Amino acid sequence: MMNQFFTHWRSSYQGIPKEIWFLSLITLVNKCGSMIIVFITLYLTQELHYHIREAGYTMMFFGLGGLVGAYIGGRLTDRLGSFPVQFWSLMVNGVVLMLMLHIRDFGMMCGAVFFLSLISESFRPANSVAIANHCTAETRTRSISLYRMAANLGWAVAPAIGGVLVAFGWSWLFWVDGLTCILAAIFLYWLLPPKPFHRHKPSEQEFDEPIERRKSPYRDRKFVWFSILTVLNAMVFMQLLWIIPVFWKTQFGWNETTVGLMSALNGVFVFLIEMPLVHQLEGKRNPMDYVRVGLLFYAASYLCFLLPLGYTALGLLFIIAISLGEIFVMPFSSNFVFGRALGAYQGQYMALYGISWGVANTLAPLYGTQVVATYGYNTLWVLLAIQACVVWVGFWFLDRLFPEEMA
Repeated sequence: MMNQFFTHWRSSYQGIPKEIWFLSLITLVNKCGSMIIVFITLYLTQELHYHIREAGYTMMFFGLGGLVGAYIGGRLTDRLGSFPVQFWSLMVNGVVLMLMLHIRDFGMMCGAVFFLSLISESFRPANSVAIANHCTAETRTRSISLYRMAANLGWAVAPAIGGVLVAFGWSWLFWVDGLTCILAAIFLYWLLPPKPFHRHKPSEQEFDEPIERRKSPYRDRKFVWFSILTVLNAMVFMQLLWIIPVFWKTQFGWNETTVGLMSALNGVFVFLIEMPLVHQLEGKRNPMDYVRVGLLFYAASYLCFLLPLGYTALGLLFIIAISLGEIFVMPFSSNFVFGRALGAYQGQYMALYGISWGVANTLAPLYGTQVVATYGYNTLWVLLAIQACVVWVGFWFLDRLFPEEMA
């Protein structure tokens, strides 16, 4: 049984272009330093003694910065190419992280978090375009999954290391996070050096696609509706970052190391399961069918906290369910986006998808913290489960209104 699993796991990686492996390695290095994201809410509430409402407002600026950064990153990618946007985003992000350590004022922290997110999120559309340009239609979903596998392996390492570093002092967290961003930029320059960029000029025969596929994504009605549903979907998932660590700290009484290790299990689980599962499922059904399965796992993950079980059991059940939801939702959603982002508007399609996540990042911490402060955690869990089900219905309707567009 184990030999069969290993053989299938290994075969799921075959045929993926080497450039995707390089981009995934760069992502791994970068994500290994993504410790601030896991611990930022704890840092604001525990170290800087912000009220949870203030922490929510601060993280709202993180979302706003991501929204602006995704738009700017997409425009710059279409104009300059993916390499310079990726490289300078990583370099500047590293410097900003190290400078943030010295900010304690609430207003200045909001501004710093906004700028950090703006720079960080400008990387996403450029990186997505680079992946799309280096993979074929046949390897696209697996290439996305390999990239996500690297991100999740980094995500598994980051919380565990971050939890240990916090024990030595918060300054270690900011310095290591910043330096890994700069290291990722160096790896990018070394493994995928810049090439002359020629701005794409679409022709009528390009890709044999209908004209509407080549227009701006903001005029693509089907893609706009998909992006709106993505906002609601991402708001549910993002509570894993903004609310769950504080919940585990304040309600379960876990320390930062335990919170980091439990968060790391999400990355480990996705790393082990996603690639072979996607390899098994790819091409067998409409991708949106799998996205809807993932949304049901999202709903179940938060409802787990209403069960009368011990803290460890609840934590493990949540991580397993949210991870399964992520495995079904993320790669198949991204596959739809990558398949639709063609020609001269690649960067802007990727940017609109990134903007959807930026809007979600803006609303999710504000939504979560305000509901918790006013009504408590159990009310939030129920609302998140209902929201996941509403999004399920939304994707079901979208699939039937535009069946030829969602395949």
